[in-house]
Amino acid sequence: MTRVTATEFKNNIGAFSDAAMQEPVIITSHQRDRLVLLSADEYQRLTGTPEGVSDDRKRLIRERAEYHRNTIVELANR
Repeated sequence: MTRVTATEFKNNIGAFSDAAMQEPVIITSHQRDRLVLLSADEYQRLTGTPEGVSDDRKRLIRERAEYHRNTIVELANR
């Protein structure tokens, strides 16, 4: 599995997005695992929702994505 710092991820988002199509990419902050980037297909496989995601799950995903977006932006501005 690929492991990168938040700064490395920010500076090379395209490359790590491509890498996540093959295997999960762990994004670290202060030497701790913080986030995991994975392909949509792998996410669907793990959640067991090949036909789609329920409205409740979509809401939760949106909320968590917003939370993590803010974290990445904050780390990038340090």
